[in-house]
Amino acid sequence: MSLEVLEKNDRNLIFIVEGISIEMANAIRRIIISEIPVMAVDEVIILKNDSPLYDEIISHRLGLIPLTTDLDVYKLPRECSCEGYGCALCQVSLTCEVTNTSNNPMELYSGDLNSNDPKIIPVNPNIPIVKIDKNDKVIIEAYAILGVAKDHVKWQAVSNIFYRFYPQIDFDDSKCAKCPEKCVVSRLCPEKLYDFSNKKTPRLMDEYWKTCTLCNSCQNDCPEEAIKVGWKDDTYIFSIESDGVLEFDVVLKKTFEVFLEKIDEFVEKLEEVEIES
Repeated sequence: MSLEVLEKNDRNLIFIVEGISIEMANAIRRIIISEIPVMAVDEVIILKNDSPLYDEIISHRLGLIPLTTDLDVYKLPRECSCEGYGCALCQVSLTCEVTNTSNNPMELYSGDLNSNDPKIIPVNPNIPIVKIDKNDKVIIEAYAILGVAKDHVKWQAVSNIFYRFYPQIDFDDSKCAKCPEKCVVSRLCPEKLYDFSNKKTPRLMDEYWKTCTLCNSCQNDCPEEAIKVGWKDDTYIFSIESDGVLEFDVVLKKTFEVFLEKIDEFVEKLEEVEIES
């Protein structure tokens, strides 16, 4: 298996992986989207709420605020020695006590939440929670724990992930000399992968595979049948969008840890099965 990173920043990762089956590619996608543990608010105690929103609405909003996560320190509640009761190894508290002393309405943001662990904080301090009027007060205690998205979407480690086949286009431009259509393909291709600026013969862009969606319009519309569209075997382009709760390196490392754990579990259960001869 080989991997080539095409683009990487704090919120986006695009890479090519070669030498894996489509089943493994889909297993990687499913693990990343549903089984990587991250922090999220799971319990909220509202001591004072003068805002126009019900307690349940504020609690729901708090649960969906993405929190930075440290997998080296915290454990899933079911794996913790406290058995999920709540301790410093599996739980983080976030508090907020705000009074509007101005004459204008005041907005509460995720940055107003104070965490007892500076490593576990809202990814973005500007996520709105609720608005309060003059002399109104809000006092909140919230508790965040690790969880996985297959239990609730608030524990989803990435915003989005998808993969696609690596496009492969065979273009025989020698057939274009007799074409009476003045390259209808270059005009109709939705991704503009063909250049016909010289008005003689079209040219396939060098990095067409980065944006080609395998729609087959070029192959279907070419009157000279000079284009054949396919894909490279066992090669996929992955795109991952993150909200910043975990670094991509941590996400990928944890993905393969979970993947290997599932294989070991499958082997163990397979050995327990009595095979009838």
